[in-house]
Amino acid sequence: MITKQKNSTSSRIIFLLLSLIFFLALMIRTEYVRCSSNTVPIVKDAREYLIYGYNLAHRSTFSQENSPNPSPDSFRSPGYPLLISLCFFTGNEQTFYPILIYTQAILSSLTVLLTFFLGICFLPTWGAVIAAFLVGFSPHLIAMTGYMLTETLFSFMLLSAIFCFQYAVKHRSGYLFVASGLFFGYSYLTNEGAVFVPFLFAYSAIGCGSMVKLRQNPILPNTLIFLLIFILFPLGWTLRNHISLAPNAPRGSDRAIGTMSHGAYPDFIYKNPEFRRFPYREDPMQPEFGASLKGFCKILWERFREEPLRYLRWYVIGKPYYLWSWNIIQGVGDVYVYPVKDSLFETSATAGLTRDIMRSLHPVILIFALAGIVVYAARSRYQKNSKPIENTAIFILITVGYFTLLYMIFAPWPRYSIPLRPELYLWAIWAVAGGTQISVRNPQCRPVKP
Repeated sequence: MITKQKNSTSSRIIFLLLSLIFFLALMIRTEYVRCSSNTVPIVKDAREYLIYGYNLAHRSTFSQENSPNPSPDSFRSPGYPLLISLCFFTGNEQTFYPILIYTQAILSSLTVLLTFFLGICFLPTWGAVIAAFLVGFSPHLIAMTGYMLTETLFSFMLLSAIFCFQYAVKHRSGYLFVASGLFFGYSYLTNEGAVFVPFLFAYSAIGCGSMVKLRQNPILPNTLIFLLIFILFPLGWTLRNHISLAPNAPRGSDRAIGTMSHGAYPDFIYKNPEFRRFPYREDPMQPEFGASLKGFCKILWERFREEPLRYLRWYVIGKPYYLWSWNIIQGVGDVYVYPVKDSLFETSATAGLTRDIMRSLHPVILIFALAGIVVYAARSRYQKNSKPIENTAIFILITVGYFTLLYMIFAPWPRYSIPLRPELYLWAIWAVAGGTQISVRNPQCRPVKP
């Protein structure tokens, strides 16, 4: 009886603490976008997304052409422009932008709750609370809510997909498998680089035993349904592009090759350090370098043969380092992509202090995350009886590891790691908790009742 009362009291405290973190996260995000909503320029990538969203809403065409009769293309992924077009439908040309950024503030705040409830599947309760707190007060996640860029939407969709998949596996719920497939599908439409993540999740969930064991796996049918639902998204997008696009229309593959070439300059420098953020602007070979996969491979191989150690260090060490670094290189710097005149981090001493604290913690978190690989290997070795389908940590590791490897191929701009902050924090905290419990069995999901 006493134990039940203690558990009930503990659950209420956790519920109140989580509610407080969520509302503080929502408050700081809405205040941030309120302060900066009239000072953020809509340029470069943001302008392209705006044109795509406007054309979808007003001309029913997915195109980056700013003209009365635009030709369809697939240069950008459609997920984020779909959200912009929905904001146009909800409001008008004057009110769509506030609707968009306040929607992003809500989605970003909801990642706090998703982080916690995903965290309690494989972390001590204190670890899940700390992860939620870090997500709630991450300056990068806060700042991204004020930009017309994909990061906030992708972060929410990807974390929702992981959340649904974990609980689907745990409870063998067909509905959650369907929901996860839908969330992963929209994640793909927001960032096409996520295309292989669902397959890695499915492989990890069903295991890799003999065909007999595979057929007897109770979650195999639902996992196949999950993959089928997800595949509909890339398949539908590919069919649309095959049917609707002219041969010379801008395509996502063109942008992918261009991004690969932009990321092929060690330390983002071609020759002149003054062009560090944009090395491709001074490279006379850039037109050929970024025009085709054949041209890219040819030029990269020639440069690699001239300086093999420099390029090897860049691709193996330099790219992951820059991807997960604090300062946004191809942007204003610090946590900003575009200039923000009235940033809350500059006008509020409290907000500025949280940014400074998080900046100090960032290298520590990265060290813990890196150490987590060793911890996971040790626990896998010494805990022979742990059940893989209950090990949520592997899903987090797959996500962080996959995108790290992906951007080792493409340009490792630090901005691209911002949507992965929740997964990074969860993994780093698991490394701390798991490192002290190598001889203890994996914790189970523990739902918290208010």
